[in-house]
Amino acid sequence: MKLLYKVASAAVLSIAIFNVQAKEAYSPSSASAAMDDAPLVEIRNAKRVFPGILSGGQPTNEQLEKAKNKGFKTIINLRPVNEHRGGDEEKTVHKLGMNYINIPVAGASGITNENSQTLIKALSDKSIYPVMIHCASGNRVGALFALDAAQRAQLSTEEAINVGKQSGMTRLEGIVRNIIEK
Repeated sequence: MKLLYKVASAAVLSIAIFNVQAKEAYSPSSASAAMDDAPLVEIRNAKRVFPGILSGGQPTNEQLEKAKNKGFKTIINLRPVNEHRGGDEEKTVHKLGMNYINIPVAGASGITNENSQTLIKALSDKSIYPVMIHCASGNRVGALFALDAAQRAQLSTEEAINVGKQSGMTRLEGIVRNIIEK
């Protein structure tokens, strides 16, 4: 019984160390590296995996106003225009005095290295932080970070997938894995 406990404890410790190493081994931008965590706004599936970046699902207009009040400078929306529901997010964001960037990632077919690098390029500008990045649920945000972790940062497939999951990726894991392993 003691041996089984030691093996199980070692496995849990190995997973924890792997998670910390993968997180420390990858950052989507050197621009955010020296920053503090982004303020927390309670959007769906909110994640603060990287300094200066909050990712998750679609914010409401009230959550956008909270983001402004907490110091966010930029909102990056990964949803294509035909997915936008309700109010005009771009107009709301500009009215609040924040920057708005739309990188249309059309579901699974929009998970590409090109879209990933477009996001990373946007994040390279220090003046836009703190940043809220969203899609409908956070799934596409995590998928694009995973692709970048594999392509630019040269992490292994499993490390890149872990980055994606920590950043919100769920259902897109298989698609991301196929792209990485091509």
